Amino acid sequence: MFEYKLLPVPAPAKKAKGRKTIPERMAHAVGEMMNDQARDGWEFTRQESFSVDGKTGLMGKETHMECRYMVFRREVGMAAMPLDKKLEKLAERKAETMVQTAPAPAPEPFPEPMPSPQVMAETTAGTGDEPTRIFSPFPEETDESAAPALGPAEKP
Repeated sequence: MFEYKLLPVPAPAKKAKGRKTIPERMAHAVGEMMNDQARDGWEFTRQESFSVDGKTGLMGKETHMECRYMVFRREVGMAAMPLDKKLEKLAERKAETMVQTAPAPAPEPFPEPMPSPQVMAETTAGTGDEPTRIFSPFPEETDESAAPALGPAEKP
């Protein structure tokens, strides 16, 4: 749990040695404020702007004002906690801030492997008469005269 503290953004009118321009003075003033708060355990969180409408003066003239604040925060009660309680609290915070995602779907199983392109073993048909070829990627040649017979070469 945190406690918060809002402080108005300092005016750049504060003079400092070596800082002559308004942006340099502003940076120095804001830096000093942040360092002072850090010494007391406050952590700078952000800057906020608020619009305020109100009436001022005797006649109640309406005014519009823009207020800018620096927001600081610090942990409440963590210093006095035992280590195991601190770890539990930090784990709870982590669980609160983590993005919960849906579980990934189970991968689909691999398809059955394709048979190899080599000729598979021949099996006999149920009658036992003729062998049956299960798979062959090559066409069967039934005509033996289509290819020339090879043999020993003859000398002329």
